[in-house]
Amino acid sequence: MFNLVFFFLYPLLCTLAVHSADNYLTGDIAINCGSTGISIAFNNKEWTGDITESKSTSSLVIKGSSTASTAFHNFVSTDPIPYKTARISRKQFSYTFQVSPGQKLIRLHFSLASYQRYKKFKDLFTVEAGAFTLLRNFSASLTADALGVKSLVKEYCMNIEQNQPLSIIFSPEHSQSDKTYAFINGIEVLSMPSDLYYSHDDDDLGARVVGQKSRFYVDNSTALEIMQRLNFKWDPIPYLGMFGKWATVPDEKIKDFTWKTSVDVGFGYLLRLHFCERGLQMAETRNSVFSVSINDMIAETNVAIGKERSVVSGIHLHRDYMMMVKGNKEDGRRDLSISLQLKDELVTELFRGLEILKLSNHDNSLASPNPSPPRRSSKSATVQNLLSFFGHGNAIATGAVIIISLVNIITYKLRKIWEDNCTDSGYKPSGLTEKLCRPFSLTEIQSATENFNDALVIGRGGFGKVYRGFISKEQKIVAIKRLKSNSRQGAREFWTEVETLSQLQHTNIISLIGYCNECQEMILLYEYVPSGTLADHLFGLSGQSDYHSSLSWEQRLRICTGVGRGLDYLHTGTDQGIIHRDIKASNILLDENLEAKISDFGLAKARKRNRVQSYVSTNVKGTYGYFDPDYFRTRRLRRKSDTYAFGVVLLEVLCERPALDRRVEEDKQRILAIWAQDCISKGEIDRLVAPSLRAQISPESLMTFLEVAKRCLHDEPNKRPTMAQVVVQLESALEQQESSKSSAPEITSSDSVVPRAGETLHSINTEIEEMSSVDEQNMPLSLTERSKMVQYTEPSGREAQVYKKNKIAYKLPRFRLWNALWKRANIIKKTHLSIPAHFGEEVASYRFDLATIVAATNNFSQPNKIGEGGFGPVYKGLLSTGQEVAVKRLASNSHQSFIEFKNEVLLLSKLQHPNLIKLLGYCIHGEELILVYEFMENKSLDAYLFG
Repeated sequence: MFNLVFFFLYPLLCTLAVHSADNYLTGDIAINCGSTGISIAFNNKEWTGDITESKSTSSLVIKGSSTASTAFHNFVSTDPIPYKTARISRKQFSYTFQVSPGQKLIRLHFSLASYQRYKKFKDLFTVEAGAFTLLRNFSASLTADALGVKSLVKEYCMNIEQNQPLSIIFSPEHSQSDKTYAFINGIEVLSMPSDLYYSHDDDDLGARVVGQKSRFYVDNSTALEIMQRLNFKWDPIPYLGMFGKWATVPDEKIKDFTWKTSVDVGFGYLLRLHFCERGLQMAETRNSVFSVSINDMIAETNVAIGKERSVVSGIHLHRDYMMMVKGNKEDGRRDLSISLQLKDELVTELFRGLEILKLSNHDNSLASPNPSPPRRSSKSATVQNLLSFFGHGNAIATGAVIIISLVNIITYKLRKIWEDNCTDSGYKPSGLTEKLCRPFSLTEIQSATENFNDALVIGRGGFGKVYRGFISKEQKIVAIKRLKSNSRQGAREFWTEVETLSQLQHTNIISLIGYCNECQEMILLYEYVPSGTLADHLFGLSGQSDYHSSLSWEQRLRICTGVGRGLDYLHTGTDQGIIHRDIKASNILLDENLEAKISDFGLAKARKRNRVQSYVSTNVKGTYGYFDPDYFRTRRLRRKSDTYAFGVVLLEVLCERPALDRRVEEDKQRILAIWAQDCISKGEIDRLVAPSLRAQISPESLMTFLEVAKRCLHDEPNKRPTMAQVVVQLESALEQQESSKSSAPEITSSDSVVPRAGETLHSINTEIEEMSSVDEQNMPLSLTERSKMVQYTEPSGREAQVYKKNKIAYKLPRFRLWNALWKRANIIKKTHLSIPAHFGEEVASYRFDLATIVAATNNFSQPNKIGEGGFGPVYKGLLSTGQEVAVKRLASNSHQSFIEFKNEVLLLSKLQHPNLIKLLGYCIHGEELILVYEFMENKSLDAYLFG
C-alpha cells in the first residue's frame, strides 16, 4: 500500500519539510528562470524568480555571463509559468544549489519560443549536473517542434553526497556562425525517498535482468532519466510533485497488452510495472499469473503475483526489469516494446502503470549518442597531393616518384602474401573482436594440449578435433578446437564463429575465450563443459543401438528450455539478430549441472533486425535431418529455420532417436521429423516415447511437449512459434510434470497382489483411515474379507482392492497411456481422474468450494433438479448473494471426463457474448466435477419444440 499512499501524500510531506540550516535548501526548489519574485502556476505551485539584487544567495548562485529574457509567445491556452521567461546566453552559465544530501529529482523546463536577439531553432547546448552529462548537442526547440508540443520537460534522478553542492551547467555548442545559444525556462529540484528507484545488493528489490538469471541494483553512482510514464487506469493521475505527469493509455491499447516506445541505443533501461492493491487482491483470489516479454525476449514467466502477495508481507506494488539496448551510435534510436501475457482478463485491474527510466552509462552520460562525423577519404587527399606535385615538378622527379611507389607496392604485396600464409589465412578480425576476444600464440596452445596429444582429445567433428587443455598462465581448463589442415570451408566458419561468439554473453551460449591464427593453424578456445553433448546423453558416445539415456524427463525439459532461451537471445537479444543455422543435439553442450550451452557458430548468419525482408537469401547449409523444408526449397533463411531444427531436437529428446537414423532401411522412417509427424497424425503416440521415459512422463506434460514440437515443425515458417513462445510452453510442460509428480500416487509392487493377464497394477500408499472419510461423504463402500485383501467399489463403479498393509491396488483396463491423449473416445470413464495441481492457474473463472454448492442446491435435492444430460444432472441453486444459478454435476456413469470438463472451463471463461451461456465458476473436490452457470429461467429450445 506504500506506493499508492506515497503518490498522494508526498506533496503534503514536502510542504512540511524543515530547514535544518540557513544555507541549505531542504524542501523542494522551483526556479522560474529570468523572472523576479514569487509566481503562482495554474496548479497553485509556487515558483521563485532567480533575479535578485545580488544575483545570488547563500543557497543559490548563478555564475557565467547570461541574461534574462521574455518569450515572444502568446500563452492564452497554456500555463505561462515557468515558460514566459528564460535565462539565456551564448556563453556558458550555471546554477549552483546548496541542497541537503540524498537522492534528488531534477526537472528542466524548456519552451518552444523566440527571444529578443535569439532566434528560434538556433539553440544547441550541453547540460551537465554534477558528474553527469544530461544532454549533449541538444536543441529544445527542434525537439519540441518534432514532437508537436509547445514545451518540454526533462526529468532526471541523481544522488547528492554530504557537503556536495548541486551545479547545473549550460554550455552552448560552438558553431561556425557562433550564433548558437543555451537557455532554460524553469528548474525544479525535489527530494526523493532513498529507495524509490535506487536499491542495494543486500536486499531482494533489484531489477530482474532480461535474458539473464541475475538482478541489477541501481546504486548511488548511477543517474537516471525518466523517459516515460504510462497510466493504464481510466482515472487520470494528477500532477503530483516529483511524480510528474502520466500519459493515460487508451482502452483499446490496453487490450493489446503491448506498449512500444523509442529509446536511445547504448544504454540500459529500468522498466517498472505498477500494480493496483485491488487488482492484487483479485489476482490472489483468482490465482492469476502473467508473463512479461521485453523486445521479444522473455523477462519473466508465470508470475503468480497474488501468491507472492499472500506469502510476503508488505510486498511492493511494483516489479522492476532491466534491459540493455545495444547498438551502434549511427543507429540513433530503436523501439523498446513491452508485452504482457495474462491467462485471464485481469490486466485493466491488476496493472496501474508503467515507468521507463534510462540508466547512465560508464561515461556518466545520459545524453543521446551523437552521429559519428563522416570519414574523410585519405585516398582522395593523397591523389590530390600527387596531382599537385606532378603538376609543378619536372619529368625526373615524376619518374623517381613512380619508381619509389612501385617498389613500395611490390614490397607491400610480398609482405601481405607472407602474412596470409603464416598469420591469418587472408582474414582479419574486426577491431571490436580484437578487444573482446584474446588472441593466443601457437606456443601457448601447444603447451596447453601437450603438443596436441591424442590422449587429450574429447571430441571430433567436421571442423576437426577438440582437446581438453590447460592454460597455465590463467590456471584454467579450456576446450580447444583445432581446424583440419585440409578444410577450406573451415576458414570462413572459423572467422564467423570468432566474430559472432566474441560478442555474445548468455547463460545458454558457449563462451569463447580466445583464438589462435598462426602459420595456417586455426584454433578456437572455449569454456570447458564437462558433461559432453546432448547427443552423447541421448544416443551414447558411439551411437550404439542398445544404449538408454539416464536423463530424466524433468532434466530433458530443463535442457530444452535452456536451448530455447539461448535461441531466443540469438534471435531477438542481439543488435543484428543471429540465425544459428546448425541447431542439433551434437551442438548442444551440457555443463556439470546439465545446463544447456549452444555451440558451433561456424554457419551462423547475422540479419539486421530492421530489415524490411524477414529472410536472408543464401546457399543452403546445415545438417541433413534438421533442414527446414522451406529453407531447402526457397534458399530463404529465416529465424524460423532455427525453430524447425529445434523441433527436431525436441523429437530426439522424446524418442531417443537421431534426426537421421541410417540403420533404418525405409526412407520415410529414416528421417525422424517425417516419421514422428506420421505417428502423430495416426495417433500412434506410444511409438514416439522412449522406453526409458514411459514410466515417468505425465500425459499432460507429454501433450504440451508434443504440441510445441508439432508447431515448430510446421511446413509454413510464419505458422511456427517464436522461441519466446516455445520457452513459455516448455516451462508449462515442466510445471505439469512436476505437479503430476508431487500429486501422483507412489508406484509400488507387492507379492500378494498380482494383476491378471491383460491388466496393469497401479499401487499407491494410503491410510485405511482415509477410506472411512470417503464413507462419510456418502460414497458407498463394500468391504469383504478376502485373504489379505479387502474389496472396495468406488462411486464410478470401478473396482479396487485394499491391501491390509495400507495399500490400495487399482485395476486399470489395459490400454496404451500415450494413445489415451489422442484416442480419448476409446478410454471413456475407465481412467482415474487426473487433475493437475496448477489447474486453477490456467483459468479465469471463480472456483467455488463444495460446501457452497451443497448449500446452494439443498444438498443436490431432487426438487432442485431441473434437467439431465450426457455430463450429468443439472440443479437449480441459490447462492448466498441471492443470485440464481444452474449447477451441472458430473455423474458417476458419465462418458465425459476431466478433459471435457477442462475444455469447457477454459473456453467459456474466455468468452463473453449475449448469445453464449455465461460460466460463473466451477468446483473440483475429490472426484466431484461441477460447473456453475447463469440460470436461464425459460429452459432450452427443445422444451418448447418437443414438450
